[in-house]
Amino acid sequence: MKGFGIFLFSFLIVYSCSAPNKNPTTDPYSLETLSFLEEVLLDVWESADSREDALSRLRYVCRNKDTDDGYLCYTWGLLEYRRGNFSESYTAFKKALEKNPDDTLYKNMLRLSAESSNNLEDMSQTFEEGKTLAAYSKAIRSCGEEYRHKDAFPSVLFLAKEGHLTKDMLRKGVFAECYLSFSEPEKSEILPYIKTARSIYSDRLLSDQVKTDPFSRVWDTGAYHKGGETKEGTVSNHPLTEAWRKLRLAAGTGNENGARDALKHFLNEIQILKKKGKKETDLCLALERSAKLLIDQDPVYSKIRFLSKEF
Repeated sequence: MKGFGIFLFSFLIVYSCSAPNKNPTTDPYSLETLSFLEEVLLDVWESADSREDALSRLRYVCRNKDTDDGYLCYTWGLLEYRRGNFSESYTAFKKALEKNPDDTLYKNMLRLSAESSNNLEDMSQTFEEGKTLAAYSKAIRSCGEEYRHKDAFPSVLFLAKEGHLTKDMLRKGVFAECYLSFSEPEKSEILPYIKTARSIYSDRLLSDQVKTDPFSRVWDTGAYHKGGETKEGTVSNHPLTEAWRKLRLAAGTGNENGARDALKHFLNEIQILKKKGKKETDLCLALERSAKLLIDQDPVYSKIRFLSKEF
């Protein structure tokens, strides 16, 4: 299953569009967009003169015709952040989040830029999680300097009330010494909101990866991001992924009728998903071509090669 996921990403990039030019499209995976990014990045590293021109082009594209996922704005933000232009990077990451408000990486870079450009207050009013991110930055900054521990109390209390602090976080780490320096009344105010359950950060990371993976629109990407092979007998709640799982099982046992039925189900689900929109159509096209290649060439599907003509 993981091998199939790898094929998906390769095919999406290759088959999204036909011929490259220097004008990006709203599709982040189009060859036009990738060619534009390649040209910009090469110019950025070539010389100081070409760098400014490249950043100017990237800035214009971000503000006027960014990709649907905000990636061009994000790229501009990274380049400006690296140069120490934090106000510019803050603007770029802010625009990227307008396109993709659930992207955790965008949020974190916005927070870092806001902290470095004194834009925490603006960020707290920008989007739903802005207040929480601003509180984290304020708390971490105050807790990192011993003489400012007292300044951290409002932010730490806010984070506790929002359910973002656990007992473990008060025992060790950046908040631990800070918490110990608070007065007893302040500790008493914070404690009722502290979670007792340990946060499983690997699960949170997996959730973020799945949420921001474009293929999650059409495929159960959880197993791919976990790494390794899917356990035998694991049933997917996603109809398309489940159809392919059954096809793979039938291929392994040489069950031609079962494989034929599973492939029919797979292709039917593909058609249903294509009706949802252009993004889904492009992703499904990559899936179809990847599936055909697997059946044609992967040893796992050697017993059902005859089904490749169904595509």
